[in-house]
Amino acid sequence: MQLELPQNQDNTVINKTNHIDGYILAGGKSSRMGVDKGLLLFNGKPLVQRIIEQLSPAVNKVIIVSNNREYEKFGLEVIGDLIENIGPAGGIHAALSHAQYEQIFVVSCDMPFITAHAAAYLIQQAVHSQITLPVHHGKTQALFGVYSGQCLPKWKQLIEQGIIKLQVMTNHFDLLKIDIEKNELFFDSLFTNINDENDFNKALKQLKNGN
Repeated sequence: MQLELPQNQDNTVINKTNHIDGYILAGGKSSRMGVDKGLLLFNGKPLVQRIIEQLSPAVNKVIIVSNNREYEKFGLEVIGDLIENIGPAGGIHAALSHAQYEQIFVVSCDMPFITAHAAAYLIQQAVHSQITLPVHHGKTQALFGVYSGQCLPKWKQLIEQGIIKLQVMTNHFDLLKIDIEKNELFFDSLFTNINDENDFNKALKQLKNGN
């Protein structure tokens, strides 16, 4: 499938980071949507394709984390979970286990309004911390941020202890929280995620209204 990389909204140059890969978590199981969310058509294209197009300019390459081989049609490497049925915690574990560089960028497949500029900004901030995440309305956004390979041993240990909630897991690390409330790169709808049909319809309305 041919992907068209988007034009930057403000025509500024994004400095592609050659030492960090981007991992899109596309677990596939969505009890509320009833379908694989990443493959759901959103304004004419699969949700995951929107993520690929926006993330690609900011990272070395994009890898999809999913056990659904249908994602191979996007022409990217697809890796499966090593620990299954534990949600995003398993996806991040698979990404960290696969990583070729010291850091990776992680994003969920159901966030249609992410931008390359926002991803590049977080990557620039993630120098010394194990995890770098934006804070939006007081909540850390664990599915749009930078993770260090140093996290892998403890991440696996937490999973073995039954701790799989991301908001809890990330607090066990050297976590850099980036306050983005006054940063124009991080508009409110950027963190929109689609969990059910209502979210889907609201996101479409946001799109028609120009985010």
